[in-house]
Formats: sequence, C-alpha cells, structure tokens
Amino acid sequence: MRVAARGPLHRARHAGRSCGAPTGHGWCAECEETVDDLLLESFARLRSALDGATPETRSGQPVREMVLVCEHLASADARNEDAATWAVKLRRTAGGDEPWLRAARAQLVHYPLLHLEERTRRADAVRRGASARPDRDLRQAAWAAPLRNDPAGLEMLILLVFRMRRRVPDPFQVPDDLRDRHGLTRTEASRRMGTALASLRAANPGFFAANIGEPVTGHGVEAPVDPQESITKDADRDQARAILARLLTARAGEPMACAARRRSYRAVIAAVCALGAGRRADPIAVAVRELGLIPEHAARRVRRLAFLVAAAGVEWADQMAEVTPAGVGA
Repeated sequence: MRVAARGPLHRARHAGRSCGAPTGHGWCAECEETVDDLLLESFARLRSALDGATPETRSGQPVREMVLVCEHLASADARNEDAATWAVKLRRTAGGDEPWLRAARAQLVHYPLLHLEERTRRADAVRRGASARPDRDLRQAAWAAPLRNDPAGLEMLILLVFRMRRRVPDPFQVPDDLRDRHGLTRTEASRRMGTALASLRAANPGFFAANIGEPVTGHGVEAPVDPQESITKDADRDQARAILARLLTARAGEPMACAARRRSYRAVIAAVCALGAGRRADPIAVAVRELGLIPEHAARRVRRLAFLVAAAGVEWADQMAEVTPAGVGA
C-alpha cells in the first residue's frame, strides 16, 4: 500500500518532489496519516469479509476477488505461510502470481487507491478552506454570475484553480488550445486572464484567497480616472501579488527543503525591493548565494522577480518578504 500510494501522494502534495519527515526516513505527517488511514480501511474491509460480511456487487453478488482472498486465508495452507514473503510479492505487479494474490492486490491496494491523487488534492483544498468543486461554483453560483459574462475568462479561471492545486510551475500561462478556441493572441489572453482575476477577487475575495492563494487584505484600491486603466492595472497587480504570495507563503507540513527555498526567495525579493526603494542592494549576488545559480541565470531570475515586484508594488512585496510564512519556525 505504501509503495503504491507514494507516487499519487507526492504528486498531490509535493509536486512530484520527495516527501520526508523532519527526522528519520518517514514521510511528512500528512502523507503518513493518509496512508495509515488507507491501510486501516483495507484491513477493516478484509477483517469484515473474513467475518462473513463479504462486499457485494451492484447486482447483490459477492465480490469474486474478495471471496478468493477469504477462501485462501481460511485454508489450511495459509496457516503455515510466511506473511512477510507474501507482502513482498504483493508489491510486485508482474504476471504469474496466484489468483488469490492478484485478487488481494486488486481489492486491498488497487481499488482503494483509485483517484487517490485527485481525492487528496480535493481534501487538502477543502481543509484549507477552498472549494471542493470550484468549477461548479464558478459555473453555477449566484455570486459568480458576472464572471460568466466572459466565457474565455471563466474558462481561464477554472483552469487556473486546478493548476494551482496541481502546483503547476507557471499556472497563469494561458495554454495555446484555449487561446485558439477563443481566438485570442497571447497578449489578449494575458490581459483577459488578469481581468478575470480582478473580477473574481472583487466578486468573492474569500474564494479568491482560498483557491488562488493570495491573502485577503481587506483594503480597497482607489480607482484611477480611466476605468479601463483601472481594470488593467488592478489585473496586473492582482496577478503579480498572487504569484508572489504563492512563492513566499509556506504550506503547513511542507518539507524543510521547500521552506528553505522559500526563505532564499524572500532574501532575493527583499534585495529587489531594497533596490527599488533606493537602498543599496545587489539582488543578483543574493540570488547567486541563496539560490545556487550562476550569475547569468541569477540575472534572468532577478529580472523576472523584478517585473513581479514592480507590478505588485514594492512596498507590498517588501512586506511579504519580511513576514515569516505560516508553518515556518522562527
């Protein structure tokens, strides 16, 4: 069970990176808890079947695979078998295994882990206050009615929410097929994405904060004279702030390596902000030291961060870089 669950859990919670406990060789607390629950559920299911409560199909017939498992475990041969040896064989997926072993693998490992990655993402999202079905909310909720006036923007928002859950490296990049479907250029698509984000934040700040990842500050923005300029500037600012907040805000229980990486980015962004505020700083040197990049790559990374800081606001970004993210010890 642990071997089979490792991949889906790591993809769901750690973007495919390794998952480790602060000490020892175990997994993070959340993944350990999930796999323990899965093991207990499978054990309880097997125990119930051995006690006579065999699970049934929709037609009311006993599940044939579980019957095979129970018949073998109740046989005289099973009494003298080494459980550890069978456990090793259970982890393999090669052919040639005995029918009861294939049945055990299907009933006690394969089926309980179906859609584990998506189920984990959804459960984690709900636990942190996000929507269980954000696509349904955006398409049907009354508060989202203004967002549905722009089909392209709505589709971008739905895609963005699920990309954020999957921790896609560049979730705000509009895919080519979506642009082609709505006849948008890259520039137009980026603008529509920003406008949709600004509209979502205005329509439901709580949904925006929980599903996109930006903290809700509760402070309004004074509108410029030109309404179109207001939409554009607010969209660019909101998008930049969402990216920076996602980069700098730690998740509870994340690996120490991820927390250290965020601290490195906070140092680089703080240097960018210092330079933007007129103070002496060398962000490229900080990026070389903190991120382990060669100067050429560090310069490109700093340039991208500088664009985000400029769009988000130097003062706002400076405050974000100074605040210790949640879940990170002092």
